[in-house]
Amino acid sequence: MKIIGIPAVKPSKLSFTSGNVSLYSDFDGTYFPSSHSNLHNISERDTEVLNKYFQNLCLFFENKKNNITFNITTGRTFGEFKAVAGLIKSKGIKMPLPDALIVKNGSDEYVKIGTDENYYKSGVFPFDYNKTALRKEESIKNLTGWQGKAFRQKIIETLKQYDFKIIEHDSEHSVKDYGNGSLFSRINYDNFKLDSFNMKPRSEWAAGLRNDGNLKFYLSFPYDMLNVEERKAAYNDIKSKLITYLDAENIKYVISEKRDESCNNRPVIILEPGINGKALDKLYDTREAVKKAYLNNDFVIAAGDGINDLDMLNPLNYIDTKGMSADLKNADKLLENSEIVKQLENLPFTGIVIKDKNNGLEQLFKLFGKFSKIIEVERGKLQEGIEDAIKMFSRKNSDKPALELNKSNKYYKTAAFLFLLLSAGGIIFLYNRKQKSKSA
Repeated sequence: MKIIGIPAVKPSKLSFTSGNVSLYSDFDGTYFPSSHSNLHNISERDTEVLNKYFQNLCLFFENKKNNITFNITTGRTFGEFKAVAGLIKSKGIKMPLPDALIVKNGSDEYVKIGTDENYYKSGVFPFDYNKTALRKEESIKNLTGWQGKAFRQKIIETLKQYDFKIIEHDSEHSVKDYGNGSLFSRINYDNFKLDSFNMKPRSEWAAGLRNDGNLKFYLSFPYDMLNVEERKAAYNDIKSKLITYLDAENIKYVISEKRDESCNNRPVIILEPGINGKALDKLYDTREAVKKAYLNNDFVIAAGDGINDLDMLNPLNYIDTKGMSADLKNADKLLENSEIVKQLENLPFTGIVIKDKNNGLEQLFKLFGKFSKIIEVERGKLQEGIEDAIKMFSRKNSDKPALELNKSNKYYKTAAFLFLLLSAGGIIFLYNRKQKSKSA
């Protein structure tokens, strides 16, 4: 991953004796140490600090490009990630892009087809919405029966039966953030008012079909869809037809419904493959990586800062819990079992949690830190966490990746400065702690 236009610094010493590392990192607040909204207020000084932070990560990845596979696993859609990458680029920040991009909490995986250098020189994004990892789609199909392309066509056909204007879009969020990719660039944002006397429909007869890829579907409907009887009847018919289709095809699925605040309270239906009774999520990819790590003498690292990262970070989800739930409420009892403890000690996995007392992840370190399965780091110190994870793993596994740190290198000075800026409340790093449910 070569990033151009940044002065070189000396990378930390990292040597591998055998095995490879698969890194899965959340994006917002983890890999990128800020919230999306603060990007609009970035200063020249913030840009300088972020470029130093990413420069060191770039050198780290470049130095070990044959040993580390870097995956971003985000709650964003493909279009949202592309838009925010463009926004970051427009601010003069050169952020190394991953080897693979996994969107919408475990949905489609996009394989890198271009280079960072070409992106920053010519603006050609190194991922394509139509270039997904077919092996993952095939694996999900074998596991659940899910056939995304066929189901997408069924959804469109069903909506057309009710004469909907179908709007395929990248995001349900604002036009300010996502421009023409936003659903609301093509419908009236505030046409939700009802006729208070006759309760006649007034909202535009338009259904949103978000571009989540082939493995998840998010449908949004007019604001008054559940308030006006004839519209509510159509909504129930559509839902019933989609369920009937999935059942007839023997597909394992999870369906959820809500009024989505992020979509200006439009009613939405979300359809996802069902795995072990739960919707497909970030854990699927990291669990598959851990299975391969056992076979290939490798190591897996996952990093996150929000509640949508919890299952991916929970070490209990990667071992045999002897019929008990891997939920953290059972952790104390599970850790009394010597066989389970032995499994944890031999697990080729470590999770990195970004410190934040409000993110719902603080219990992970208390439970699993003593087993070297969870590391806590300050925001902006992801690279230090990755290096520490490899170092701790190699101490217990001398035939696996070994790490030597030269703490005099400039990375540590940059990380320390970045943390001070975070702590001082620099504009770019004022993370919105009120976001209990985050996009990535």
